[in-house]
Amino acid sequence: MNFIRFLKRKISQKHKFNQQFENKKWEGLRDIADLGRYSIIVGLTKYFGPNARILDLGCGEGVLLEKFADSDYAAYLGIDFSEVAIQNTAKLVNEKARFLIGDLNKLEVTGQYDVIVYNESLYYLRHPRHAVQALFKNLAPGGIFVISMVDKHGKEREGIWAELDEILEIQEKTKVTNLKGDSWTIRAYKVAG
Repeated sequence: MNFIRFLKRKISQKHKFNQQFENKKWEGLRDIADLGRYSIIVGLTKYFGPNARILDLGCGEGVLLEKFADSDYAAYLGIDFSEVAIQNTAKLVNEKARFLIGDLNKLEVTGQYDVIVYNESLYYLRHPRHAVQALFKNLAPGGIFVISMVDKHGKEREGIWAELDEILEIQEKTKVTNLKGDSWTIRAYKVAG
């Protein structure tokens, strides 16, 4: 019974996101209201990983990639579980940038990345801490995780941040608030030890 409930939830969540991308619900991510958050993510990436190999998990339609100049990165891989979102990235694909459909809850990635980004996606995962730990093998020496989470009600993300603080070393933390009052916390982490 639990498996059936889980399967329905996953299918319905995927279906919901596909419909949202079809209906252009996420177009607002390109508005000026989100520019501060994206600018911090790009800035951290460029600071810690100039000409980085970037893994963008929960990439949606590739809005983050649109914020980078072509000379800012060596390689980019965006992964999202929405087929519609990934179909909408076709115009962004080039010799350095590609996109794949994948479930971040059971992700198997090959290769090494200088920057691994969870931009508003980590809190959708069943076990955020385990998902991050599973990618330690994919983080290049000296590489960083850049994680952005919306501060919707102020405290609901504290548990995830606390779990990450146990396994990662914080390098930078920034909070961005736009004119509408939307706030995000963006952190850069290295693997502890």
